[in-house]
Amino acid sequence: MRVNFIGPVLLARDFAAAVGGGDAAMVFISTMQGIGVFAGSTVYAAPKAALIHTARILAKQWKIRVNVVAPGVNNAGMAEQSVVSGKYNSFLEKGVIPRFGRPTDVARAIVFFLEPDCYLSGQVLAVDGGLITRM
Repeated sequence: MRVNFIGPVLLARDFAAAVGGGDAAMVFISTMQGIGVFAGSTVYAAPKAALIHTARILAKQWKIRVNVVAPGVNNAGMAEQSVVSGKYNSFLEKGVIPRFGRPTDVARAIVFFLEPDCYLSGQVLAVDGGLITRM
């Protein structure tokens, strides 16, 4: 809870105070497990789902844009070891996703939300190869 929810929210609060009412944007990193229901993911997914809901509240409450990127199975970060071990190979074999995500996929989504002329706020973008729609 501290790492996946409280830390990002406190950081966001300090950022919002620093920029005041100026044109600014922030992006929370959640997980597709915060959107979909995956057995055995309560401890990790619940704080990430709370982060998504908090982002929507903050987008309404603050004058800055607040959005969320929710990565799926990526060959980087926390999921990398699981990918290397073959834990998610069935997703590829069954055609559930075309490939595992890459750090550049997530980075593109973050940059999109941070563009100065981005019109979006309070949104969640699942960067998961469509996995959430096929589970």
